[in-house]
Amino acid sequence: MLATAIAVAVGPSAATDDAAGAGDPLAAVRRALTAEFDGLLRDPNAYAETVRRQCRGFPEGDLFPYVLPACAYANLALAEKDHAPAARTRMAALIDLARPSVVRRVRPPGGNLSRLTDYGSQAVYLGQFNLALGCWRLAGGDERFAAEHKGISDALHKALVRANGRPLNSYPDMSWPFDTVPCLLSLRLYDRSTGQRRSDEGIARHLKWTQDHATDKATGLPRSRLGADAMAPPRGCVLSWQVCLVRDLDPSYARRMYDQYVKSFWLDHGVVAGFAEWAGGRSQRQDLDSGPVIEGVGAAASTFGLAAAAAMGDADRLARLARQASGGKALLKLLIARDPAARARLTLGGKIDPDSGYYTGLLFGDACLFYAATWRSWAR
Repeated sequence: MLATAIAVAVGPSAATDDAAGAGDPLAAVRRALTAEFDGLLRDPNAYAETVRRQCRGFPEGDLFPYVLPACAYANLALAEKDHAPAARTRMAALIDLARPSVVRRVRPPGGNLSRLTDYGSQAVYLGQFNLALGCWRLAGGDERFAAEHKGISDALHKALVRANGRPLNSYPDMSWPFDTVPCLLSLRLYDRSTGQRRSDEGIARHLKWTQDHATDKATGLPRSRLGADAMAPPRGCVLSWQVCLVRDLDPSYARRMYDQYVKSFWLDHGVVAGFAEWAGGRSQRQDLDSGPVIEGVGAAASTFGLAAAAAMGDADRLARLARQASGGKALLKLLIARDPAARARLTLGGKIDPDSGYYTGLLFGDACLFYAATWRSWAR
């Protein structure tokens, strides 16, 4: 399942409105987060210890703080060729740090991911790690990860063929439709790096299955979970990320999904705007996946919404979300000051510290925002 992105929405000020029209609205956010992660990764072992202490309470807290910044650095390497060698150095460190968690979860033969013969119903860890390996090649990386990239890709491809369109299992006996999508994109990147097109048919078959069998009739959007609660409705924390990944698999489907997403999930209250966690902004309990929900606007949905808006060329919403991300901690402090009794809800029981040095108030949120703020298409 997805992990939380904790960048809280804040309304625009006159100063940020003036600045937003001058160039890239996310440039300052990218610079700040690049400097932050450059500093954190000067000592990879110390970073791993920080992740262990600060992120273990989050779903996939031993995975996303590594693979999301790795993908962000790939985006930076693609955008700025002069900085690509330094970005690849950070990527390699992050991939090495992520590997032990993947091995513990998947248990490949001899502890070696290059020897996988089956995905073991572990689409989350294998798909996300394989996506980072695909980004390594995309960013001009060398052959050091080639054997495990092949082993994971072969196992995922075999599972995709066997599933015949149905989603892969996120974990044994659990299936969230989103978790197959990173697997699909990782296979597309692997095929690209090896000059193949072996997974095209399986990718198309899965996306069609999702549209035919896992789409909510009321919103026209993919459901958030299958299985025992197959009627689980769409969620913003899933959809924002799903849109920007599907953009590189089937742009027309991504466009339809985004248009429906905006129609059913975009909220603008003036001071606070963004993507809702639940359609129409209806009240539901927040959790570690949604992050804080303020006036119906979801923190995770709006953070990954930066990537969705960028993927769809939605400049107005991108600029609005960028301004809000840049002022997230200030709004959080203001809300707590006005309503101290709401501190536990607004900080997810103390997991977010608005007085910390992190851009969003916690390391996990910064990893998510770093990925979203650097998003670029990997299809070209």
